[in-house]
Amino acid sequence: MKKNKILFEVLAHIIGWLIFLSIPFLFSHVPPSEIGQEFKEFYLTPIFINSLFLILLFYFNYFILIPKFLFTNHYFIYTLLILACIGIKLVSPTFMMFFFDKPPHNNMPHESQMEFMMPLVFSNSVLMYIVIFLASIGLRLNSRWKLAEQERLQSELSSLKSQINPHFLFNTLNSIYAETLGKADNASEMLIKLSDIMRYSITEAHHDKVSLQKELDYITNYIELQKLRLASKAKLEYRVEGESQALQIAPFLLIPFIENAFKYGVNSEQNSSIRIELITNNTKLNLTVFNKKVEIERTIQETIGLGIKNTRQRLSLIYPENHLLTINETDSDFNVSLHINLA
Repeated sequence: MKKNKILFEVLAHIIGWLIFLSIPFLFSHVPPSEIGQEFKEFYLTPIFINSLFLILLFYFNYFILIPKFLFTNHYFIYTLLILACIGIKLVSPTFMMFFFDKPPHNNMPHESQMEFMMPLVFSNSVLMYIVIFLASIGLRLNSRWKLAEQERLQSELSSLKSQINPHFLFNTLNSIYAETLGKADNASEMLIKLSDIMRYSITEAHHDKVSLQKELDYITNYIELQKLRLASKAKLEYRVEGESQALQIAPFLLIPFIENAFKYGVNSEQNSSIRIELITNNTKLNLTVFNKKVEIERTIQETIGLGIKNTRQRLSLIYPENHLLTINETDSDFNVSLHINLA
């Protein structure tokens, strides 16, 4: 399926270029019988070279300049490089004079010669290069939007699968059942928290941004429920500071780091230690997650890292220049530090 998609894109590009570069020839009505061989050789070769340069410039802008400079907010450098490319185009006729002999003397009528020159003028015009730049930017933006949308949908599904999965639900429900044997009030509160988690996952997953306060409430409910399975040897520190009412954040962006702390750091037979801090300062959000490593089940170990990998991709797409993620892992502990500017 992927190969067919790539093949289709390649064919679409080829057909698009053939149509685009043949447009000036369609407006040239000179009969072939009036065009001398010498005249053909003098003009067709420059047209071919100009067309080739246009194609190279399009993909150079598409694959290198746009992702490396335009999408990373280096607008000044990007503009200079674009102007340099146009400058090369402006001096290209001078190089053409050295590369080719003088124009051929042909018995073709002057009007026919001028009409046949239309493809050369068209392929070597500044307007043509501007169209190429704009087209490559438009296609790249469209491709990036589709990728971001695909990543968002994939992340939403991954979040739903990782947060509301049978393992978590059954453990939580079993713990709630145990609580109902002697503490009905606690069990009711736990059911409410579980209900809030499920409701948030269903209603907010499709949004691009949600209230940071809602996201923090979701995380708090998740941590409170996870406390149910913490053994007496487990130590949990959870701290939230700062104002978050006016801020927004992409949903399910923080929870993978917190979830991994519980996966990595909880074992009833070992001393467990988890520390989670969420601090907001104006538009800055700082998340710190620390846990000591313990022995974990193989099935859980195999899934660790998938959520963080997806989250890295989401951060690069949603907050490309407004985040700093640092992950330090040793043989004994795991430490995550995430800074995001939510402005």
